[in-house]
Amino acid sequence: MSFCRGCGHQIHETAESCPQCGAANASLATRKAASADQEGTLWLPIPSLVCGLIVVLALFDPEDWETDQVIGGIGLAVTAIVLGGISLAKQKRGLGIAIAGLILGILGLLGALGSQL
Repeated sequence: MSFCRGCGHQIHETAESCPQCGAANASLATRKAASADQEGTLWLPIPSLVCGLIVVLALFDPEDWETDQVIGGIGLAVTAIVLGGISLAKQKRGLGIAIAGLILGILGLLGALGSQL
């Protein structure tokens, strides 16, 4: 049980408003906001996917990569791996996108390193 912020009347935790005065239940609103925050956003998995895609698509270039291209490819691949890993560890939303970004990042890293052999 919790108490109303408006009148101090004791109300149930699941009540949206106080039956006495009609004030909104603050504890219910904070629980809803906390559960929404735990699900996460798509700000981590989508950049992971984009960075991984850029590196993998760059691998289709038939020319040999120069040193600056390899460094850029490795940087983007590592970024995709890090963002995908953080997204998998911390969020519930966008898991499929994070996995795809992680896999593309690993493939891009292997391709960028393999272009120097």
